[in-house]
Amino acid sequence: MVLKTVEVGTAFRNHLGKDRAALVVTLKEFREETTRESFLTACHDFVEKTCGYPVEPANDRSWRDCYDFLKTYLPADTGLDPFSMVFEYVMPDSRKQADVLLLTQHKVIILEFKQKAVILKEDAAQAAGYRKSLSHYHYETEKKAMTVEAYLVYTQGDPAGNHHLVDVLTPENFTAALRNALKDQLPLSEKECCTWIASPFYPLKNIAEATLQLFKSGDLPNIKTIREGDIKAILEAIDGVIADRSTQKSILFVSGVPGSGKTLVGLKTVYDHAHDQETLPPIYLSGNDPLVNILQNTLSTHGIAQEGKSYIQAMKNFKTLAHGTSVPLHNIIVFDEAQRAWDTDYREPGETEATLLLRLGDRIAAKYGKVTILCLIGEGQSLYFHEETGMPLWAKALTGRKDWNVYIPVSYQKVFGESPHIHASPHLTLNTSIRHDFIDVSPWVEAILDLDLEKARKCYCEMVAQGFVCWRFRDASKLPQAVSYVKQHAPGAHTGIIVSFHLRAKPGMFGPQYRGCYVKAEEAYHWYTEESYQLTRGASEFLIQGIELEYPIVSFVGDYFIQDGKWKVDPHASNPGFKDLEKVIQNVYRVLLTRSRKGMFLYFPKDPKLDETYGWFASMMTVEND
Repeated sequence: MVLKTVEVGTAFRNHLGKDRAALVVTLKEFREETTRESFLTACHDFVEKTCGYPVEPANDRSWRDCYDFLKTYLPADTGLDPFSMVFEYVMPDSRKQADVLLLTQHKVIILEFKQKAVILKEDAAQAAGYRKSLSHYHYETEKKAMTVEAYLVYTQGDPAGNHHLVDVLTPENFTAALRNALKDQLPLSEKECCTWIASPFYPLKNIAEATLQLFKSGDLPNIKTIREGDIKAILEAIDGVIADRSTQKSILFVSGVPGSGKTLVGLKTVYDHAHDQETLPPIYLSGNDPLVNILQNTLSTHGIAQEGKSYIQAMKNFKTLAHGTSVPLHNIIVFDEAQRAWDTDYREPGETEATLLLRLGDRIAAKYGKVTILCLIGEGQSLYFHEETGMPLWAKALTGRKDWNVYIPVSYQKVFGESPHIHASPHLTLNTSIRHDFIDVSPWVEAILDLDLEKARKCYCEMVAQGFVCWRFRDASKLPQAVSYVKQHAPGAHTGIIVSFHLRAKPGMFGPQYRGCYVKAEEAYHWYTEESYQLTRGASEFLIQGIELEYPIVSFVGDYFIQDGKWKVDPHASNPGFKDLEKVIQNVYRVLLTRSRKGMFLYFPKDPKLDETYGWFASMMTVEND
């Protein structure tokens, strides 16, 4: 039997897309050749047999409704006939499939169908999430610079409720909206359509997964393929200093907004020079012991123990070498969160972690001829005793040290002053947050800490439009529901309570299972991988500072609260030994509010002291999401 050309094309497309989509047809093929029975069979079998998910009667009803709607309202313009339609396209890192995609040379149009009378935030968030994933992590979409549009299609008529994430289509406006979306567009060729469907995703990994991939393959996907501008420029600047044989001692400071990839820059630098014949083995140092525990255990659990122990160490252990005459066998030193360097040393009064590290650098340069220290800086994140000095500590330690070439971001010129050995560069700052799918939450967080309601509301609305998802609640019984939501909608994602260490939670504040927020550094990996979702213990700012959770439960417990329009610190919140307790507590909440990767739960226990705080957030979050 001789098949018609169109049938050959359809069969070819569906063969190549068999693991990625249930059905791939042109508009004309759908309108003229796709029967309801064949459509339902294709969707049903794909989800059940290929994806391995159970199919409920409700799924079949939804597919039937989608088919009937499209048969009625899909534009019949012959000029639109060649455009490709993709059904049940599998999204990355999810148990979800996008209902319908329309592909053009320059656009991906997402259509999510709903048989509901009310707009639900979770439905809008789902469509916005698809838009975000395809925009940032789908190789062909980014390569071709395709615009991604997302729509919710309510087949039963105009739904009730407000929405801020995506546009809503109904029987009244669907046909016109689709015509407008396809206006002046060109269809993909057969080959281009197949290439797009088969395209790989490069989803952004969390710090543990990214570190594991780095030490396994030498590659970080978010550096290689996603928005590599800032990160690439900084890596090139660092490599240039390391390769410069005319300088014996160099120290670089790299700053960045929360979630911009500073730790990944440090780890990439360590890995890239680990097998360099021109340098000694590099070392990554952190004052965050829980982070060190998580990274070392991640590597050792997957059979890379030597690299983990050799290249990742706690700062407190490494700096003890300065007290003797030892010379470390490293001439590239990466110090993460260097703004938290201690301003004192118990064994040597008058010394600081900055002066001790420079002393070790002097010894390395004297013995091996060259040393490079890379300091990674996160502003507003000093949390503990002796950490409050910040960058002036380094400026003081380097005063008069003209034997050191100092490379700083332009923003630190006033701190370090002017000197021939001080070099300011615009390429030492990471301005783009990659942690939250390229949604920079920092301006929103700063507006919250400044209690600038208008700015916070504006930032929130802008973030929501980009796909930011945030829920607020006051009932402790909803905590397990939050965990269940994450397990159902994002299997493998991390969630858990994150909470300030400075005030003990009252009994019942997190439920009867809760045992506090004290997690030892050596328990961090276990908490992160297994315990967090059980809600038995929360992660304090000390544990969570160096890592992220996909959906953290950010908790306001009363040490920092709004009263009479101002932030207040509970006088019983912490040891009064801090130089500026209010600044430290503010830093705590800056850290807690910037740890999310995919979404965030905000929890305000039912304490009258928190009523005004909850009310402020409720007013700021204009999208109803209780």
